[in-house]
Amino acid sequence: MHVPDGVLPLWVYILFLAISIPTIGYAIRKVNRRFDERLTPYMGVLAAVIFAAQLVNFPVPPASGHLVGTTLLAVMLGPWAAMVIIALVLFVQALYGDGGILAFGLNFFNMGIVGAVLGWSISLVLFKGLRRFRDDESAVLISTPIASFIVIVMMAFVLGLELLTIPGLGFEFVVVITAIHVIIAIGEGILTFVILLYFVRAKPKLISFLSESIAGKTTREHSLKNEIPVEEVK
Repeated sequence: MHVPDGVLPLWVYILFLAISIPTIGYAIRKVNRRFDERLTPYMGVLAAVIFAAQLVNFPVPPASGHLVGTTLLAVMLGPWAAMVIIALVLFVQALYGDGGILAFGLNFFNMGIVGAVLGWSISLVLFKGLRRFRDDESAVLISTPIASFIVIVMMAFVLGLELLTIPGLGFEFVVVITAIHVIIAIGEGILTFVILLYFVRAKPKLISFLSESIAGKTTREHSLKNEIPVEEVK
């Protein structure tokens, strides 16, 4: 999924840098508006988890795959925080040769912007539909891996279209790279489920999709405890 420097025409790299850098700035401002002392260390932990997980590749001949994690981050923290984390991870990876500095904007567009916006949107639609007949924890555990699968396939399709700017490549290449990522997307869904299951069991209130329902339950329980029974006066 990472595109290195020197593969695509220079104008493509410049175009996506022009799109991605302002988006990152806007995402940082959005995150700062909801800043609290718990969010920053939480984002740091998740950045480390995603960075480490992306180092683990599983073979999918003729390529290999690894966790991208953007959908997972978007469900847990929201799309803007997910973009900030992915930007940080991609930048550090680019410094060590995984991807490239010039290709940073392109890689962020695919994994950060497309991944976060689509991942959050698809997960939210599925979550709201599932919670009608499932509890919230089950709904988020089902919706997020499914959305992760869909998003990886869509990201691969977008990447294939971008690679068509290389002279000599035809649309059949888009079909091939998308088909390969269907298998990679299965691994993404499984890893997303495993990581999310840990947080659902250990700290469900840290997951944005669950935090509101947990807060609502806490408020209702508190209200019930404070109710004063009124006896009928005869």
